[in-house]
Amino acid sequence: MTELGRHPGSLAARLLAPPALCWAIAAAAATPLPYQSADRHLGVASCASSVCHGAVQPPNKPGALMNEFVTWSHQDSHAKAYQALMNPQGRGIAAKLGLASPETAKVCLDCHTDNVPPAQRAQKFTLADGVGCEACHGGAERWISSHTSPQSNYRADIDHGMFPTADLNDRARLCLSCHYGSADKFATHRIMAAGHPRLSFELDTFLALEPAHYRIDDAYRRRKPAYTKTQLWCRGQLLATQAQLTTLQGPMMNSERTFPELALFNCTSCHDSSMHRLEWRSRQLTAGTDPGTVPINDANLRMSWVIARTLSGHDGDTVLGLAQALQKAAAGDRQQIAGASAQLHAALANVLSRVDGEGAAPRARALLDNVIQAGIDGEYRDYLGAEQAVMAIDVLLIDANLAGKYTARRDELYRLLQSDETYRSAAFIAALRALREDLQ
Repeated sequence: MTELGRHPGSLAARLLAPPALCWAIAAAAATPLPYQSADRHLGVASCASSVCHGAVQPPNKPGALMNEFVTWSHQDSHAKAYQALMNPQGRGIAAKLGLASPETAKVCLDCHTDNVPPAQRAQKFTLADGVGCEACHGGAERWISSHTSPQSNYRADIDHGMFPTADLNDRARLCLSCHYGSADKFATHRIMAAGHPRLSFELDTFLALEPAHYRIDDAYRRRKPAYTKTQLWCRGQLLATQAQLTTLQGPMMNSERTFPELALFNCTSCHDSSMHRLEWRSRQLTAGTDPGTVPINDANLRMSWVIARTLSGHDGDTVLGLAQALQKAAAGDRQQIAGASAQLHAALANVLSRVDGEGAAPRARALLDNVIQAGIDGEYRDYLGAEQAVMAIDVLLIDANLAGKYTARRDELYRLLQSDETYRSAAFIAALRALREDLQ
C-alpha cells in the first residue's frame, strides 16, 4: 500500500472520490475566497499553452513544473467534477431534489465547478471545465501576465488577486469551502438524503490524494512557507472544528424549521453503525448527556481535543469541559448551542495560535500516542470518530518515521473502516490496542 494507505481503493481515497457538493468556513479573513472575489476568471484554456502550464514534461530545473494543466486534466478529480453532475447518480440526486437539471442548478454548480457570476466569466471560460485553476488560485484577470515576469514574485501575485494557497490557514479555508460548506453553500441533510455522499474532511489526507502539481524544493521554500504533515494535520483539524462551530451559531441553527440542520449531528454515535444495535454509551466528550440525546458531530472536535491535551493538560481540560458543555447544550435551545459553540471556538483559537510554527507544534509521536489512547478509552465507538482517527494515525506514523514498520497494523485499521455498516467498535478498539502494544 502506498503512503497513507492512499491508493484509489483505500478509505481515504474514497472520501475524495465523489466531488463534494458544498460548504465553506465563514471565517473573518481579509482575503476573499476565489468565488467571492470580483476578479474575472479567464478559464483553464488561458493556462494550457505548452509554454505556460501545459507542458507534457516538467523542465529539468528548479521552479514550477509547467505541466500543471496536464496533471489536472488527466489525473485530478476536480477536472471531472462538472461531468459528475450528469452521471446517473448526479441526475438522480437532482431529480429527488426537484431540480430541473444538475448542470444548471446553483446548489450543484457552486462546488462542482468554478461558478462565478456570468459578468466575471471571460471568453474562454466555461463551466464544463469543472473545478479548474482559478477556482483555487483566484480569477487571473490581474495576475496572469505579471506572474510570468522575471521581475514578479509571489507577494506581487497575491497583491494582483492570486489566492494565497501557500498560507495554510487560507488553504484550509479554501478546501473547507466545498469539502465542508458555509453559510451560502452547504451539503444539507436533505441533499444527502437525496443520495449525495456524506462529507468528511482531513486536510493532510486530502492534499496527499491530490495529484501533485508543485514540488517543494529549495526554490519553493525561498518563495513560500513549507509545512510538516503534523502541522497540516493539526491546523486542518482545528480549522475544520472552528468551521463547524461557526455553523452552529448561524442560520442553519436559527431557522424556524422544526429541527436545526441535521447534517450537523452524528446519528452513528448512538447506534454504533446499526439502528438495530442499541448500545448507547457515554464517552468523555459526551459525558453528562442522556440516552436518546442526538450528539453534535464532534469527529473533528475529538482530534482538536487530542491536539489541545498534547500541548498541555490545561489546554486539554479546557477544551474537554467546553466540548462537554456543547453536547449538553444540544438538548437545550438553539441559543444555548450557539453560546457554547462560541466559547469553544474561542478556546480553539488559542490552541491554534499555539501550534503555529515548527517550534511550537506538538510532535508527531506524542500526538500519535494520544490519538490511540483516546480510542482505547472509547472515544471512537462511532464510525465518524474512527474515520478521523485512522487518517490521523496514518499521517502521524509517517511524520514519526514509523509508517514502514507498522504498515500491517495501519492497513488493518483501514480494513475495519471499509464500510460504516460493517464497522464494529470492539474490533476497532482491539486493533488500536495491538498497535499500541507494538509501539511500546
